[in-house]
Amino acid sequence: MALLYFTGQDIGLTTSVVDDTGAPATGTLTVNLDVTDPTGTVTHPALVNAGGGRYTAVVPSAGVPGVWLYRWTATGPGVGYATEGQVTVRPLGVEQLVDLASVKAHLNLNPADTRQDDELQGFVLAASELARDVVGPLLPEQHTEWHNGGSPTLTLDWLPVASVLSVTEYVSASTWLLTNQPLGTSTDAYGYTIDPDRGQITRRATGGAVPFPSGVKNIKIVYTAGRSGQVPYTVRLGALELIRHLWQLTQQGGRPRFGGTTLDGDSTGVPTGFALPTRVLELWAPYRRPPGVV
Repeated sequence: MALLYFTGQDIGLTTSVVDDTGAPATGTLTVNLDVTDPTGTVTHPALVNAGGGRYTAVVPSAGVPGVWLYRWTATGPGVGYATEGQVTVRPLGVEQLVDLASVKAHLNLNPADTRQDDELQGFVLAASELARDVVGPLLPEQHTEWHNGGSPTLTLDWLPVASVLSVTEYVSASTWLLTNQPLGTSTDAYGYTIDPDRGQITRRATGGAVPFPSGVKNIKIVYTAGRSGQVPYTVRLGALELIRHLWQLTQQGGRPRFGGTTLDGDSTGVPTGFALPTRVLELWAPYRRPPGVV
């Protein structure tokens, strides 16, 4: 049974019912399966008796991303059985820096061997999240942020900035929607300019820089961050190296690491549990988000 599914994919579930002695349960049994999706909705898929105490079921076209819980119960003469577990349905469009085939090639794994694909896919998703935290999003994603007024320039949290959708000021009961007015084209006192590389928005009044109205969380900025899906080669290689690092720590504990412990960032006195080795951070350095952006 797979542990990681895609949105819209059937989820196959199976269990082997045993009696009070631990042997496969036979005879007349009452078997139930409760499946709870991430919204809390409980369903009861149809069960198939495969014989020898084994039962199977299919959750058709799982449409809600997140963690799905399931619980099997069985009762009968000499049988009081219960077990539960969970599977994860990943949403569509999740950012992945590398594909499974590239990971297998990097780890020198047989591409025809699919026994560890679920685990490897989990490492790919984890590496993508860590990379996003360090270098910013690669796929376009929309953010809404509230900033304090009082200064002429505000810095957005996520870089690079692909586009600014709206900048709104709130002053007492008044609302002012600003417009993008690049220098040399300013038309009124309600404008802003954007520095996409640094993620900075400067308040403008007919070209000159002026402070945003003073206040606490009174400036609303809606923008899109990301690189339109373009993955720089050093970011991609860093992701592969991070996956290799995590794979070796969990699957090959105690074995020598490629390049030695120093190159992996696990020098004397540094816990081997560090998720981001130095070599990965160095590969990502050209695209790392500026200090102070959290």
